[in-house]
Amino acid sequence: MKTKSLFLLFLIGLMASCTVKPPEVRVTGEMTALEKEVLGTYREIEQDSWMVASTRSSTAGKSQTISPEKKKVLDAKRRQKFNQDDILEFKTAGWIGENNLGYLEIVEQAENPIHEERAEFVSTLVKEENEDREVIVDRVIELNENLKDAVRENILTIFAEMNQKNSPIGTWIQDQLGKWMLKTE
Repeated sequence: MKTKSLFLLFLIGLMASCTVKPPEVRVTGEMTALEKEVLGTYREIEQDSWMVASTRSSTAGKSQTISPEKKKVLDAKRRQKFNQDDILEFKTAGWIGENNLGYLEIVEQAENPIHEERAEFVSTLVKEENEDREVIVDRVIELNENLKDAVRENILTIFAEMNQKNSPIGTWIQDQLGKWMLKTE
């Protein structure tokens, strides 16, 4: 009986010392219906690429049929993942930034120019990333019936906001008027 009481006391003490941190919630305003459609479909593509990757690894040696459209998106996501470290390096160096239409752009600046030996690589990397983003945007529009009549520039603006939000503080972003600035928050 005494051991049960001690054990119960120990459990109560253990539970009292554990804390659960609630998730951080930020209210940034209402999302438009278009934003919800675009981001929802984009998340489906992200999940789908994870599902295919995990299915492929669990069925090694077995043949799988994937549509050419899905394969194109998966290849784009794979190349994005492969290039992400270099993109981050070049963003933090101040050589590239996120423009206001959802694409990367080389940012010309006198105080920290791109090293001559890296200029071609930076240019190729930006081109590849923008091609991959274009494939993904096209697939998002293709998969969501509600986006087929939307203005493409509005969809690109949503992707621009997402990419700029995910870009580290201190990197270049372009505002809606086309002015380049360093991200502060």
